[in-house]
Amino acid sequence: MERMHPTEKPVAVLETILSDYSKPGTVIVDFFLGSGTTLVACEKLSRLGRGIEISPGYVGVSLERLHDMNLQPERETL
Repeated sequence: MERMHPTEKPVAVLETILSDYSKPGTVIVDFFLGSGTTLVACEKLSRLGRGIEISPGYVGVSLERLHDMNLQPERETL
């Protein structure tokens, strides 16, 4: 699989962390969203994922990943 971000983490790593330290329905915020791995793991584990990313390119990558999961993510701008 081609990496979408230079420091992209495996989804399984985030799933383990979220499973160990949160419950379904918990809001999880990733302040350095990157390629959106945290949001993917949140969706798989029934957490409410929120993310902040400064790079428009990586915002696009995250939105595309979620769209590929048949989700309709919302983008908010400040």
